[in-house]
Amino acid sequence: MKVHSPQDHIYGPLMIPSYCWPIIDSVEFQRLRFISQLGAVFYVYPCANHTRFEHSLGCCHLASVFMNHITTSQPELKIEENHIKAVVIAALCHDLGHGPFSHDFDPFAKEIDPLWSHENMSGQILRLIVNKYKINIPSEVIDAACNYICGEIYDAYPPWLSQVVCNNKTDIDIDKFDYLSRDNNRTLSTNRFEYDRLIVNCKVIDNQLAWKLSEVPTIECLFYTRNDMHIRVYKHRVVQSIGCMIRDIFYLISDQAGLETALSDPTEFVKLDDNILYKVESGKYGEKAQQLAERIRTRKLYKLVGEIRIKPENLEGESYSQRFPSDIATDIADVGELGADLYRVVSMKFRYGLTPSEHPLLSIPFWQSGNDHIVKLQPSDISCIVPAHFKETAMRIFISDKGKISQAKNSFLKWKERSAFI
Repeated sequence: MKVHSPQDHIYGPLMIPSYCWPIIDSVEFQRLRFISQLGAVFYVYPCANHTRFEHSLGCCHLASVFMNHITTSQPELKIEENHIKAVVIAALCHDLGHGPFSHDFDPFAKEIDPLWSHENMSGQILRLIVNKYKINIPSEVIDAACNYICGEIYDAYPPWLSQVVCNNKTDIDIDKFDYLSRDNNRTLSTNRFEYDRLIVNCKVIDNQLAWKLSEVPTIECLFYTRNDMHIRVYKHRVVQSIGCMIRDIFYLISDQAGLETALSDPTEFVKLDDNILYKVESGKYGEKAQQLAERIRTRKLYKLVGEIRIKPENLEGESYSQRFPSDIATDIADVGELGADLYRVVSMKFRYGLTPSEHPLLSIPFWQSGNDHIVKLQPSDISCIVPAHFKETAMRIFISDKGKISQAKNSFLKWKERSAFI
């Protein structure tokens, strides 16, 4: 198979199969060069200016490496070329559906259409590219790739293929391998977890991905790194403050910029990228949005009023935190002097794997040398030095007018006292 090998600062030469390049060289894919990987994070971590483009190429590379490993080490699986293509294309295209500033766009989109997801939009854009440029890839491969982007099985192909790019069973997948390695490199610069060990020590057993038992520490490091990145980077309080301001801009310009229309039309959606903020700064979408963009540039940010942590056993508090932010803002305003329109509420979830009530290692399939069966860990097999909980919910309250921070804090404390379930 012919490959092209652009240089990457994480992996060195990338292994990108030739059938991927007609997709990569499309206008729709090149748009990812102008979608920041971490949204507002680069306002806090100046080197975090990488984009969805290099992340997508990195995932494509890891998927190629992974599928080559499985094909070579387990010939009895009889992996077909179309199986490989579907996984690699899914890895390449899984983020085509991200909006401007990546995850900062998602809450805006979901408030307009609760069923909207960037994964589904990625599939729509992939189909758009293939049809528009008449790319010679079998339709079943594209159908499978669209399923794999969402972590869903494609009935005509082996079930385990759906776990490579987006693993809804164990939370261990090549998307995570790349973004944790890449994002950590551009922010905290701490020692990376060894994603390569999780590739070469992975096998397919009973139609699911399983890892060598000796890699338990590596997988623990993966979960720790992910949680650490969420705490220190992705959900940094200043990052969230700016994210709120960016979303307010989206609301202000939605009609003029056609944002709501684009959510249901991939041909319009692909016209959106981070450059929209420069258009806002130029005054194209009105003075109010322009002033808000200027506040971001001059660091006149929304101020943090307070934060609440909700333990997993507090089901009522967790349920409350998932209400519409505007409803929670109204509750805070009702006990104080400020209007609800001044508050911004951000709900956060932190997790250590996919299983909130038990250690994630207990649900992961493992294997041992000389044993062809799945091995599952027992609680007694896991170190006693573990988190007290494997899931946490939190809320942060911001105020858009920093001159009213004192009043906002008083209202926040009253609301917190009256909301006994929190």
